[in-house]
Amino acid sequence: MTPHLRALPGDPASPPLGTSHLPEEGVGVDLAPLGYTEHEYLVDGTAGLHRHRDGVRERVGELPFTTRVLVRVPAPGRFNGVVAAEPLHPDYDSAPAWRVAHGWITATGAAWVGITQDHRSAATLREHYDPDRYREVSLPAAGLGWDIVGSVLADLRTPGRSVLGEPAARVRHVYLSGWSNTGSFCRVFLQDGFHERHRLPDGRPAVDGYLIGISAGAAGASGYPPLSEDSEVLPPDDPRRTIGPAGVPVIELLSEFESETHRAALRPDSDAPEDRYRLYQVAGTSHHDPLTSTVLTNTAQFRRKGHDVSDWRIAEPTSDARPDAVARAVYALLHRWAATGQAPPRAARFTFAAAESDAPAGTAEELLRDEDGNVTGGVRTPWVEAPLASYRPHSTPAPGSCLPSPWAPLADPRAVAGLIGHMTPLPPTRLAGLYPGPGDRTHRFEEACARLTGQGLLLEEDARALLDAARRTRLPTPPDHHAAATTDEKGPRT
Repeated sequence: MTPHLRALPGDPASPPLGTSHLPEEGVGVDLAPLGYTEHEYLVDGTAGLHRHRDGVRERVGELPFTTRVLVRVPAPGRFNGVVAAEPLHPDYDSAPAWRVAHGWITATGAAWVGITQDHRSAATLREHYDPDRYREVSLPAAGLGWDIVGSVLADLRTPGRSVLGEPAARVRHVYLSGWSNTGSFCRVFLQDGFHERHRLPDGRPAVDGYLIGISAGAAGASGYPPLSEDSEVLPPDDPRRTIGPAGVPVIELLSEFESETHRAALRPDSDAPEDRYRLYQVAGTSHHDPLTSTVLTNTAQFRRKGHDVSDWRIAEPTSDARPDAVARAVYALLHRWAATGQAPPRAARFTFAAAESDAPAGTAEELLRDEDGNVTGGVRTPWVEAPLASYRPHSTPAPGSCLPSPWAPLADPRAVAGLIGHMTPLPPTRLAGLYPGPGDRTHRFEEACARLTGQGLLLEEDARALLDAARRTRLPTPPDHHAAATTDEKGPRT
């Protein structure tokens, strides 16, 4: 059944969940200076219910649904024909791809579309956030999201059926991306036939490229979620866990955290026309990046509703790594690959500490590290090429923090904190050995940024921001330097 659209009114007193900006809270992205506007729609239709039986996908029924779609579009003259779409995350129905990529989206004039697709999110909207605004939202079963997302994407180019409105006729490229749970959603959508199922009237696929972020394909149900509540979890050696030929470009981007469990799903990069694939593993990063936590408004909105929302504080020093900077460049590479055919660079992979392993697929395995404790291989970010600290992908919770939300699939604060990276500052004596001259560290940092920008793995504007921060950083002085300075200036003590 063709989905039917209804616009939800803009109401400052009752903004959409996940609205772009809450100025009074100091969170979010102000769209007005960027020339963007935000719209929200209800979408009615029917979606198939699917399951795996003995590894085979079967359609077991069809159910009506009403979901909501959040849209951000530039002024008509700025729209570049690109749509960055994402299935919204069940944790507060949030938008992790927007969180990472909004800078690239708004700088280039792309549109953004976020689709509520999880049955838990529908209940959250209707029962816990705004019963009046979302009283009609209904996803009556788990597993309808594959067809819900597919039908919305397939209509993006059709005026009258597209949530984009008038710009629909000018859509040229649609990319689907997700992070963590929604990265795994994208893997299943691609690998289990939904990419083939949802196509345009002329037979082309509705999606022109995929970016699968921070999702380990071999990691059990989290890496390849079941199709529905009564669907089996695919076995660890199922080939669908490894990205296969899709006919469109596919990029996987992993932190150290997911790379620990991804060994069984690894595959070579490819430039073959029907199998365009890249894997980027980003050194010195982890699953959750607290530095971008103020981009999204969802948790602040729930606090305003009186809900108890936990913060994510850890016992260790929080990492200052910026994985979002590399991610924005990867979005640009995906678009260039799909739009022009120019293949992105290949990057070194991480190496496991054990060359071979008989551990079950999806088991976390140690990565090889250098003498400072930083991972070897991967995309060589400036914070590991010119290190001031050792970066690790897991942390421990601060007392009373890292409580999972009621809608997150995490059991306890330790599991939540295990997603967050931390850093341990290198001793001053080690830093003195690494950077004997006053400008040595800045020079090495600049060189690392230049290598990445030259490869296209870091955008110039992000490189400038990283360099500005690096130039403001002062290295600690080794204790023996203080002693030498005291002796030189005042003579030996007696």
